[in-house]
Amino acid sequence: MARSLPKLAPTLALVAVFLLPTVLLAWVGFAALQSESERGTARYRAQADALIEQLVGRSSSAVASVARGEGDALPADFATDGTWLGGKSAASARANIAPRDPLLFDTLRAEIDRLQANGELAPAFDRLALAATADDDPELAAWALETRAVFAAELGRADEAAELRRTLVERFPTARTQHGLLRAFVARRELARTSENASAELTSLYADTVLDRATLDDTATAEFVRALRVELGERLTRSPDDALAARVAASDRDDAERARSRRWLATLPRGITNWIASGANGGARVFPLLDDPIASANPQDRGVANDRVLVTVERAGDEWRGGAIELSRLVADVGAGMGEDPAVSSLGFRVALEPFDRAASDEPIARRRLAAPLDAYEARVGGGDFASFLAGERTQFAWTVGLVVCVLLLAVVAAWATLRAVAREVEAAKGREAFVAAVTHELKAPLAAIRLFAEVFERGDVEPERVREFGARTVREADRLARLVDSVLDLARLEHENVKREPFELGELAARAVATVEPLARERGFAFELRCVDELVGSGDRDALTGAIVNLLDNALKYSDTPHTLEVEVARATDGRGEVRVLDRGRGVPAGEEQRIFEPFRRLGDELTRDRPGVGLGLALVRKIAEAHGGAARCFPREGGGSVFVLSLAVNSSAP
Repeated sequence: MARSLPKLAPTLALVAVFLLPTVLLAWVGFAALQSESERGTARYRAQADALIEQLVGRSSSAVASVARGEGDALPADFATDGTWLGGKSAASARANIAPRDPLLFDTLRAEIDRLQANGELAPAFDRLALAATADDDPELAAWALETRAVFAAELGRADEAAELRRTLVERFPTARTQHGLLRAFVARRELARTSENASAELTSLYADTVLDRATLDDTATAEFVRALRVELGERLTRSPDDALAARVAASDRDDAERARSRRWLATLPRGITNWIASGANGGARVFPLLDDPIASANPQDRGVANDRVLVTVERAGDEWRGGAIELSRLVADVGAGMGEDPAVSSLGFRVALEPFDRAASDEPIARRRLAAPLDAYEARVGGGDFASFLAGERTQFAWTVGLVVCVLLLAVVAAWATLRAVAREVEAAKGREAFVAAVTHELKAPLAAIRLFAEVFERGDVEPERVREFGARTVREADRLARLVDSVLDLARLEHENVKREPFELGELAARAVATVEPLARERGFAFELRCVDELVGSGDRDALTGAIVNLLDNALKYSDTPHTLEVEVARATDGRGEVRVLDRGRGVPAGEEQRIFEPFRRLGDELTRDRPGVGLGLALVRKIAEAHGGAARCFPREGGGSVFVLSLAVNSSAP
């Protein structure tokens, strides 16, 4: 063993040299990866801060462009007294058409309502004939024509109803209802619905109605436009027509722009003109924008409920000149401009101006509140990519850590395997040294005795009566050598060959083994007690199994100092296997050595000082023979002192 340690030193040093640099490199790699991850996060946040600066700059530029009246800004030109210089609305230019004789109109309408309520449509229709021809009272005549057309349709006189509506459109194109809706629009809609080109005529009507509505107060026209747009949408869905769809889209754009003007005109007298008249403090201010009371069906209308308008003006001589724009439009335009920037999209950021008091859907990477007049908003930079970026960093870190851990584990496994190999080599070296010591010890005695007897015989001075005794002793020593060689050969054979199979009865094998060992045991004062509790039949190598039992008995005799009765018991175990149990009152086996004594060349104590002959192969043969037969060999302490050795074998469920 002392000679083997210098050989193991290079191996141990190699393991240490391999493990230590690996651990050091892993630590350096972890530190570098963590540092790089922190730098990447810092770069990501710096890019977000740069985008905030850019977004704030774009917002300031957008406000400045509004002041110049550029882009989507509405003109905001005022006199010093606050009067808007953008002109008058179309509604103010409309003729105020009313019945020439209101009393006559109210009386006639009451009479018609009574006849209609009584179901007297024909008399009502005839009663309106004269009024429909009253050219001196256009409002009365237009109402009469429209009402007669409705009654004619209800009476089933469709052609006459159509003719009355065409007459209304031609004679009174500007006549309006008391709510402000052009009667001609209603007539044209009913005519279009019965026309072969209904969709085209309704599209033309939609274009005209869009241009007619001038104020938010004209709700009757607004309701008519909305219903007409819904009907057109349904018709184009059922029967797609690209040309008509393009005309409708053009009218939608006109309607959206006029809607902006209507909201702007309605908002003017609600604080804007007063602010201008008082000197337009600050040059820019945000005002609540009046909402349209009628919801629009126009998909291009960008009106936002509770929207506000930014008005920016500068003094130019005796006037204030500037522009106005809805905050929702300005904010959307600024955000869209940033979103279209390839640098922004490539980084995966989401940039936007959001109301300051609105909670963010996710925590922004960077944010900043804008200065007045946009102080109700803040610039936010966020997006899913920051979470993805952090997740990617964590994933990369995890993969790297996992890879390094795997390398370390492989290194540990390699080191462990190397150390195991080294340990096995040490054990093998110890076993070889033990084997050499044991074999040397075992061989020297019989060889010395045989040589001594041979020399005596060679000299020829042996008394005749001693020749037989010396010859017998020479034979015993030769048998001892043969048993040693046979043990080594049997162990090698069991490692490489299959056992032969022949039927046996376990009790019979135990009896043969006892008979083999009993003469030697009797000489030393020992006795045997054989108990065959069960008749157990199996299949295997009878001679090998008998030899295994002999080895157990010989081992019990060898390590028993005081003569006593050795008990041999053959019985069936609880698991159904057959067992041969050898119970002695010998020295016993130290705790922890119960399994190791079955290893080859394993003996207790120092091979050079042991007081019992043997090379440590007997119990190893027992275990090998048991395993070759699908069984096992084990040992455990016996209560009261000594040991119990058990040979367990597979046997049939019952004797034949």
